[in-house]
Amino acid sequence: MRHVHFVAGLDQEARFVHYFCCDSIDLAADPAEMIGRQLGSRARTDDDARRLRSTFSECVLTGDPQECVITDDVSGVIQCRFEKVVQRRDRAFHSDDEVVAIAVACQLPGDIDLSQREQQIVRLICQDKSNSEIAAALKLAGSTVETHRQNIRKKIGAGGTAGIVLYAVQHGLVD
Repeated sequence: MRHVHFVAGLDQEARFVHYFCCDSIDLAADPAEMIGRQLGSRARTDDDARRLRSTFSECVLTGDPQECVITDDVSGVIQCRFEKVVQRRDRAFHSDDEVVAIAVACQLPGDIDLSQREQQIVRLICQDKSNSEIAAALKLAGSTVETHRQNIRKKIGAGGTAGIVLYAVQHGLVD
């Protein structure tokens, strides 16, 4: 899966204070334009903007990495990961802002090729079926279902079941 990586320094009010690209791939948004904007200002829906800021806040409060998938007006569907940072010696942040987290966003490819079996499993996951229930319904071994789940998560960039469900809803795999 091809990702576009970038990192953003954010202050306590989820405003961009520094923004830089991790690799040579061009971003759809001009990083200089993002400075001072609130996180989620380019999200396609208010729900996505709230989810993004909520994920950021959870990272700041707990200190644990947090992830969410949103739709951005500029880049499309992206998976965002926040990690709390105490100090970054390799990056120059604005001295007058307290940077409390960085965001690493990965643009997900538009067309992900899930097999018919993987699509069946995604639909059953969305019906809140366990691996053993899915295995029984499809006449598969439980380990085979788990392997399919891992492959699905890897293909779509999901960290867990919630990411699979979100992907299915966003891509019309479920009603």
